[in-house]
Amino acid sequence: MNKNKIYNYIDDNLDTHIQNIQSWVKQKSVSWDNLGMDDASKMVFESFKKLGCKEVEYIDGKYYPGIYAYYDAGSKYTLHNYCMYDTRTVEKPEQWDFDPWGGELIEYDGHEEVIGGRGSMGAKGPYVAWLNSLESIIAIEGTLPFNIVFIAEGEEIMGSPSYRNFIKSYSNKLANVNASFCPTSTQNMNGDVTIGMGLKGMIVLDLIVKGGEKNNGPHNTIHSSAASLVNCPPFRLIQALSSLTDKEGKGCKIKGMENIWNERKLLDDDETTLLNNLVEIYKNKDWRDVLPLGGANNYDIELSGIEPLKDFLYGPTLNISGLRSGFLGKETGLIPFIIPSEATASIDMRIVTKVSSDEIINILRTHLDSLGFNDVDIEIFSSFDYCHTSSTDPIVNTIENTLNKWNINCVKWPMQAGGGPWSVVPNVFNVPCYRGGVIGGGNRGNLNEYMIIKSKSKVANLDQTEKYIVDLIYDVKNSLENSK
Repeated sequence: MNKNKIYNYIDDNLDTHIQNIQSWVKQKSVSWDNLGMDDASKMVFESFKKLGCKEVEYIDGKYYPGIYAYYDAGSKYTLHNYCMYDTRTVEKPEQWDFDPWGGELIEYDGHEEVIGGRGSMGAKGPYVAWLNSLESIIAIEGTLPFNIVFIAEGEEIMGSPSYRNFIKSYSNKLANVNASFCPTSTQNMNGDVTIGMGLKGMIVLDLIVKGGEKNNGPHNTIHSSAASLVNCPPFRLIQALSSLTDKEGKGCKIKGMENIWNERKLLDDDETTLLNNLVEIYKNKDWRDVLPLGGANNYDIELSGIEPLKDFLYGPTLNISGLRSGFLGKETGLIPFIIPSEATASIDMRIVTKVSSDEIINILRTHLDSLGFNDVDIEIFSSFDYCHTSSTDPIVNTIENTLNKWNINCVKWPMQAGGGPWSVVPNVFNVPCYRGGVIGGGNRGNLNEYMIIKSKSKVANLDQTEKYIVDLIYDVKNSLENSK
């Protein structure tokens, strides 16, 4: 590797690399609102072609296309790389300090230069920095040190309903994959970088009650004066929902899930060590000040020590994220005196269990039917099993060693409380998954999202991020060669 030449190339082309990130951020791609998604998919397609991928194809998705691309380096090693090109919506643009779709290069929040805009940190900016680093290697070396199967999606914010099918469609290209490699910038303002060793299983679905013969509800929304003769679908949905938990809305009362709900994964020595390390790191803090609990303080227990951490990372969740039916305010154009013809509850579950997510959905269906709720439809958005990679895995050690060479502290988490499409390739092909482990950062918040380009803070500048990724790529290549 001609490291110095690659570094110099990054320095010489930094303005172009910044513009690459800006172009992705400026391109609207809000999946829930179908805002700019067609043009965004084309942008990703062209980015993979520009990188030098000879195979680039669209994949039909439930809502928006995925993009498959293959970079053939002629190597005996192949990595899968995940990409999401959709972003969250911008609910109140007037509250932003800058144009959320501007992708502007500005001085902000004490940093000399940032790129501001939706997706700048979640996750377009860090991903394009990764592409910039790959392009820099190819420009100097002529190729990459390993093959890469890129599979991008535009439905991550919607629960990734198509990603399992995407992987199935290209299983022949992934048959000999060595790892799922998803480098993302996870450096906090203290300069530390986190690596997640695992992901919870995740299920996202809607429970829907539609009026009809089964429940004597209206086929179409009607005036509520008819309520003496016609049943109300929202009440029917409420009854079904109340069967899922206890009267306080806690726990899980779904028949057949009692053991699953009370189960906790048996922790190996590696996981226990990592948990104890986290307890030591945050020993002087209440977990409410560390974990994303939204300032909640109505607990009757002290959130310190290892048990709350184990519950957060390994405990199951059953959540209603949204309820929708009928009159939802004057802006809906409906009057309040109606019987809605339909009611929907959006449900998400996160579980660490050997029972597959598909089996859990079947258990839920059986539970509802056994109580007579066969008129409650289930629409599945996503269904993922949990995955776990040991922190002693060779590439995990490689990431930590690369961070050490850069004098960056690495904080390893044995499990992440979230879940999603990143677990598909590890589970299907029995390979490790690597997420995080890259320097660089910014603000991922709902307002004023930005990615740091140049700063005197402890967070890396863009040129440092791209050079670090170059080092990491070659360190991973050496690790793959030495592990065989």
